Amino acid sequence: MAEIDELLATLREVAENARRLSMELCDFISAESLSIADVTADWFDLCPSNDRPISEQVIARIVEHRQTATRIKASRLFSEIELAILDDWQALEVKALTFSLNALLKAPCAFLRT
Repeated sequence: MAEIDELLATLREVAENARRLSMELCDFISAESLSIADVTADWFDLCPSNDRPISEQVIARIVEHRQTATRIKASRLFSEIELAILDDWQALEVKALTFSLNALLKAPCAFLRT
């Protein structure tokens, strides 16, 4: 749990740095952040079903093309300092998605019929 708290604090710090530097950067990061739903769908499409924990390396490979496209788009809009903040965000995003996806896969799944 301490690791998650540390990750959240670091995410908050990076978001605050982005906001202080440029609201445009902050808005860009918000708009371009990957959704857990998209990453989960990609993971199920690409990875065989198993009970192993998902590693950051697997998530990084899954989101690599999306993050690269975001970085290319950002490079046309932002300074090197702003791009460094985006890089920090994207690295933390992989960690957060890894935690989230592992938590989702460990949770009991119950579908209710109505």
